Amino acid sequence: ERLDILRVDVLAADNDEIRMTASEAHLANVLLVDDREADAELTRILLQVRDKLKFNLIIARGGQEALDTLRAWAERGETVDLLLLDINMPGMDGFEMLERLRQDQALRHTAVVMCSGSTYDDDLARAEKLGAAGYMVKPPSLDQLKPMLPAIPGLHLHQDEAGNRLTRAA
Repeated sequence: ERLDILRVDVLAADNDEIRMTASEAHLANVLLVDDREADAELTRILLQVRDKLKFNLIIARGGQEALDTLRAWAERGETVDLLLLDINMPGMDGFEMLERLRQDQALRHTAVVMCSGSTYDDDLARAEKLGAAGYMVKPPSLDQLKPMLPAIPGLHLHQDEAGNRLTRAA
């Protein structure tokens, strides 16, 4: 979904107001990978309804389906801008999926945020070692996602009176 012209007011470090225009900004493509339909729906509701965050959502029910989706998009010349990846899934868990993603030359630079109900330090360390851009404890929220966004090139959060938009560079 394309946005016409997005105008965002930003306060500079010296507190002078600057008007920035992002012409032809695009909503980000976010792939949510979660084997539990209820958890995927809860994530969608919390981010898109409660937090009023607009983005294009694609859902995969497991690691292999996610890899297949990413490859199909890449073959069409399209990209997924952010992967929200559940850790605990049957078959291929989130860590194995992330390892395979990092080994794929075409997909290795896909930004990944791990999602889990666990705050287990070893999971956090493993996610970081595998190159995840962040780690979000379920239930997800925009407040948890915001600090991770500056580390993800080409992904921008625009906040104004119309709501929140997660966009990618045109």
